[in-house]
Formats: sequence, C-alpha cells, structure tokens
Amino acid sequence: MQISLRQYPHPVLSYYSDDFVDSDFQASLKNSKTHSSYIFDSYCVTSSEGINRLIEQRKAKFAFHFECQSTRYRKVFSSFDSNFTFTLPAQDVEGKVQICAFILAVTDIDNYQLPEFHPDYEGYSFQIKKGDILALDAERTFFAEKEIDPLKRVPSIFSIQPNRSEDAQAIEVDSSGNKIIIKLSKDNFENYKSISLNPSFQPLLSSMIVIPALVSILEMLRSEQNSNIDYEECRWYQVILMRLKDFGIELGTHSFEQESTISIAHKLIGDPLSLSFSALMNLEED
Repeated sequence: MQISLRQYPHPVLSYYSDDFVDSDFQASLKNSKTHSSYIFDSYCVTSSEGINRLIEQRKAKFAFHFECQSTRYRKVFSSFDSNFTFTLPAQDVEGKVQICAFILAVTDIDNYQLPEFHPDYEGYSFQIKKGDILALDAERTFFAEKEIDPLKRVPSIFSIQPNRSEDAQAIEVDSSGNKIIIKLSKDNFENYKSISLNPSFQPLLSSMIVIPALVSILEMLRSEQNSNIDYEECRWYQVILMRLKDFGIELGTHSFEQESTISIAHKLIGDPLSLSFSALMNLEED
C-alpha cells in the first residue's frame, strides 16, 4: 500500500499536511528474524492530546499495514498500546515489503473535532467511519530474505537460456528480472548443454559464461550513470549485496571502487579460474 499525498474528507495528522497544528505522529519498528518468521517490536507516539484520548477510550488504535507485491500478502497489525510486538511468517513475504503506520478509528465517531485542528477547521466537525485513517507516518520498506534460500548462492541467481533471435549474439545479459538471464546463441547453448553434463567442466563453464556476465553486472553497478536505477526489487541484486558484505565490500564505497570487477567477480563465484586450470590439467594427464 503506497501512501499518496492525497486529501482526506476529514483532517488527518500527517507528515505532509498542516491539518493539525503543533502535533505529530511517529512510529518506529525494529525487527529480528528466526528460521521461520520476522518478529517486529513497534513503538508509536503522537503529541495530539485529542487522538491520545481517543486511543485511551478505545475509539482509535495504532496500526501497521504490511504489503508484499511478490506474494500479494497484505495484513494489518494493530494495538491500543504504544509498544507492541507482532510476528510475520517468513513464508508469507519475499523481496520488498511496504510498511505503512497509521492511527485508525476503531468505531464510528460522530462530530469529530479536536483542539489541534488547523484554525481553518474551526467550527467544523466531521463524521468518522470505522477504519478511517486519523494519522499516518511516512512509508517505509524492508527486504524479506528467508533464512533458507537457494538464491543466496551467487551462481544460482543466473539462468542460462538460448537466444532464439535471428540476430542473436554469442552471449547477452539481461538483468531486468529476479534472476540474471544469460542468453547464448543457439549453437553455443547446445554446446553448453552438452558440456555441462560433465561435472568436471562446471568451473570452466563458470569462467567462460558466468564470470563475464557478473563482471558486466558489477561494471553496471559501478557506473555513475546507472546510480539512480532502482534494482532493489531484483533478487539477484540483494544476493550480490549480501555476498559482497561477506568480503567487507559495499557498493558506492572505496572498497568497491578500488578493486577490479573481475577480481570481485571471482571472489563472489569462488575462484572458478583456478578450478578450471585444475580440470584442464587433469584432462591433459588423462
């Protein structure tokens, strides 16, 4: 649920409007992860005495709305307490999750009128329906990464497919989806399928196909002209970020800029070049 800077039929305490004077609403979340779930500790506070009274009277409550576009999961967690804890099953979400914090009406409220309203609302009252938003905080997101996830292994974020285009190049890379698609020309793909049946040649195939594709991706991420492109929702991007952190490397920092992308690529994959040489030496001895 994306918050739009829209007008409501009644005053709403928000970060972008002046419906309320000298009042605010803030909500914070801290999360921890177990093998099967995310545990969120929340803290909500508002300086609006009028809204606080409604919460004390059980006419309003604090709420967090979670929405995951990948899994179509939606749920609201709510409480009358400013501090409350709730659990989100890890199997229900994947990738980018949007979180909105609200104060919601629990019942219909007749003649809604608070002293913190902007002077323009003086003399006016409003009809509030159950579920109406009384206050909202800025939207936030978190990335849901399962404890057990095969995509944590960098090689598994690649998918090698045939390129059936008439003008297909020897190799092309498509990074627009959750996986990085490596497209090989028809003949190259047929050769790849045949060679990949031999486990001994896997490091060699990684050196020939995956490493160049990964170098291309790393160069793209390093390029300043691509710095504003949002890859956050791509699974491959999150996997690479996690793997880079294992080596103390972060995008946009000196640690990422000072080292060659081909060196970083070999670290991420597990040095397939050395393994390739060993496979070729064994082949020659045989």
